[in-house]
Amino acid sequence: MDKKLSLLIKKLNELKDTVNNANIDARGFQAHGWNIVHLNKNQVIYLISNKISMLESYGNKSVSDGFANVIDDHIEKIESLNNTSKSYFTNNQQHLVHIIPVFLLTLQTIFSDIDHELFSYENLQDKKLLPKSLSARLRGVKNSIDRIEESSEGLKGKVKSINDAHEAAENLPTDLESLKEARAELLEMTSTAKKEFETTKKELSQLKDEAALMKNNAKNAALEIEKLKEIASKHENQASKLVEKCDDALQITTTQGLAAGFDQKAKELKSSIWIWIFALLIALGSGAWLGAERVNEFTKVLGEQLTAGQAILHTIMAIFSIGGPLWLAWLATQQINQRFKLSEDYSYKATVAKSFTGFKKFAERFSPDTEERLFNSTLDRFDEMPLRLINGKDYNSPWHEFIDSEAFKNATKAFPNLVTEAGKFASRTKLKEKPKPQKDSNIDKPKLEE
Repeated sequence: MDKKLSLLIKKLNELKDTVNNANIDARGFQAHGWNIVHLNKNQVIYLISNKISMLESYGNKSVSDGFANVIDDHIEKIESLNNTSKSYFTNNQQHLVHIIPVFLLTLQTIFSDIDHELFSYENLQDKKLLPKSLSARLRGVKNSIDRIEESSEGLKGKVKSINDAHEAAENLPTDLESLKEARAELLEMTSTAKKEFETTKKELSQLKDEAALMKNNAKNAALEIEKLKEIASKHENQASKLVEKCDDALQITTTQGLAAGFDQKAKELKSSIWIWIFALLIALGSGAWLGAERVNEFTKVLGEQLTAGQAILHTIMAIFSIGGPLWLAWLATQQINQRFKLSEDYSYKATVAKSFTGFKKFAERFSPDTEERLFNSTLDRFDEMPLRLINGKDYNSPWHEFIDSEAFKNATKAFPNLVTEAGKFASRTKLKEKPKPQKDSNIDKPKLEE
């Protein structure tokens, strides 16, 4: 026997054993409900056993090519069905209601293919599976039928001619009646067609009138649309003018805001200048008063006998006494100068911002290049940082500024030894030693100690 056919029989036996071993109610599957197949377990076993018996009776004959191509798939499906049945072919209504239809449909599909491929009449004849006596009898019957068919070919033609003539004779009155009926039906259909034509003509006339009315309505609608279009165009022009006015108002508001900001800053700077002018006047006044006082003191001291160190000490004290007011005066002068520059810069920018809108209106009368040039020029003015006016070196004191000034640098170039000599003079300048005390020098001692 073919190996694959033997394997198929083996898988069917395993499936039969699975069904046989299942614990199913003896009353049958319908015991679990009317919606389950009305069979029992034994009938399913008979179905599988009968097919196994047919396959075993096939013997050692080779299977057909068509069945050889699908037998592996049948074996796989039976094995898969066996595995499923082991889990769900149980005495459980929820399982049986689904597994029984699946089980029977799968087997019916596979068994149908087996019957078609292995047990069809042609395959049984080719494989010589029929009994010899039956085969011989069938061949004899076939030969007899063939001879009868050969001898009856002429008879068939004659019988056919007789039957046709007889049928024509019988149908002749019927054909006349049919013609009359057909004529009557034709007349009726013609009358009906005329009526339908008249009805259609009236409907077409009504449609024509409706079309003309719709055409007039369409013209009226077109006129209304044109009117609405004109109204919309007017509104569009008004909206454009309003947008232009809004743009102008925005420009004016922007420029006024900038101008107001610049004006406010300029006023604040101008107001602060007066504070520093007041500080400058105080510094100059106090410097003049202290200078006058130191001059009087210095004049009194010059009338006395002083050493060089005492003279230098008085000079340094005089310088330091008026140094503070002079320093404040220098700082006030610097602040006044810087704040004046900044206030003028902000005032200029405020003037530019105020005049921008007016100049823009005039620039629009010329080329776009003129308008662009005006805008770029205005933007350049606004981009100029105020700190550019006070950028430079920062000095901590007027002496630093004096040393870094061009006049001092030119003096050092004209007199290269000026700085060196000044340094040497400062290092050599010291207080003289006190003279040795004498008997009558008690009066002068306090003077020297001064």
